[in-house]
Amino acid sequence: MLQSAEELRGTRLQAMDDEIGPLEDLYFDDFEWKVRYLVANTGSWLSGRRILLSPLALTGAPDTNSHIQMNLTSKQIEASPPIDSAEPVSKQKEIELHNYYGWNYYGFGPGVAGMYSRGARLEPRQDDVTENKLPGDPHLRSIKHVAGYKIRATDDDLGHVEDFIVDDTTWEVRYMVVDTAPLWFGKKVLISPLWVQEVDWSGRAVEVSLSADDIETSPEWDGSTPIDPDYDDKLFVHYSKTTYVV
Repeated sequence: MLQSAEELRGTRLQAMDDEIGPLEDLYFDDFEWKVRYLVANTGSWLSGRRILLSPLALTGAPDTNSHIQMNLTSKQIEASPPIDSAEPVSKQKEIELHNYYGWNYYGFGPGVAGMYSRGARLEPRQDDVTENKLPGDPHLRSIKHVAGYKIRATDDDLGHVEDFIVDDTTWEVRYMVVDTAPLWFGKKVLISPLWVQEVDWSGRAVEVSLSADDIETSPEWDGSTPIDPDYDDKLFVHYSKTTYVV
């Protein structure tokens, strides 16, 4: 099911024996446009720590009570390698986390089972090591922090990123929700990551292979329109792009 990241935020994360806390953020890979981690807000339980959970920790999509069930216990999560709340997520910390849980690194395919696999331990590559510390992954970004980035079309800047549409089964980032106004309260349109040329992190901008006029005249999206194959077709025809392969 396709949901906005804003709708997903606040969903309760349920361990096998206790509730962990609400979903606070999603970390995505801007190269593959997949959600790598769900970020849990554990309140005072594990204060000062980010709890990163791979989609492999989930047993399904959010249920009707806005809970996401996990295949981990609260003790497993509590004993997981600490990730400082004030520091970027380093590759070393990712490796420790995946090895602790027995998660393999990112393999992609249909569905969560195809996106990720289990069993292989990770080791840092020697050419990545600098003074025994691996740098943060430049492609790993917070959805919450990217909201507000301006859209840089081929001929002009137009609007900003307001939200993301995520498939809560495969954890693929399917669309960016773009507000065409420079600040707030403009027309809402959808842009596929397939049309993103580059994310300029220092300039807080997303560069797309679309003209400003194409974006401005795109079918409006108000959040109530179902995003189904018919809507996909309508959107992709407008942009003269090839549709998703289903």
